[in-house]
Amino acid sequence: MVNDMNLIRMENIHKSFQMGPVKVEVLKGIDLEVKAGEMLAVAGTSGCGKSTLMNIMGFLDIPDSGKYLLEGQEASTLSDSDLSSIRNKKIGFVFQQFNLLPKLTALENVCLPLIYRGMKEKDQHKKARDTLSLVGMDDRRHHKPSELSGGQQQRVAIARALSGDPALILADEPTGALDTRVGQDIMDLFLELNSKKGITMVIITHDLKIAAQCGRKVSMRDGAVRG
Repeated sequence: MVNDMNLIRMENIHKSFQMGPVKVEVLKGIDLEVKAGEMLAVAGTSGCGKSTLMNIMGFLDIPDSGKYLLEGQEASTLSDSDLSSIRNKKIGFVFQQFNLLPKLTALENVCLPLIYRGMKEKDQHKKARDTLSLVGMDDRRHHKPSELSGGQQQRVAIARALSGDPALILADEPTGALDTRVGQDIMDLFLELNSKKGITMVIITHDLKIAAQCGRKVSMRDGAVRG
């Protein structure tokens, strides 16, 4: 359920990258708020800046200027170790290409964020199994990524993102590597998690059909958010 508290607040965010002799401005004064419990789609074509925006939301990158607050904490006031801790404790990431470690089983992949928290192995495995069950993958917990379909790999990736009970899930083109039917299955899972668990989600997508299913949609064009 969406409440009135802003989980995310971005004010006049700018970000540029140096491309050889040319400085390219990717984000041009982004103003954006995301409320706790909201499911927001950020839609736009390739190159519009939406992945850069997600990286800043996830503390994977920092803006050149502007203010970014997550749960009232301003990113620019935090040390690298603080940012790393917040990523581990408050943010779950889901990527287009799954980013599972190929030599690890599904269970071991889901345990990774819990290892970084220093959780005991017994507790890691219980939490990982519970989370895999939540996404319908407990019966595949001993399978490695190469033994799973694309949709199954994405479910494991979602379980990994959920295992630390994050305040925020950031999903970058989570259905982009899947066919339409499997992609819709993954979207249905996101909708269920948002509705039943109240997890705040930001879905980065170029697919307008996916974006239309979220509670709110904003569009990005030429480095700016438009409605």
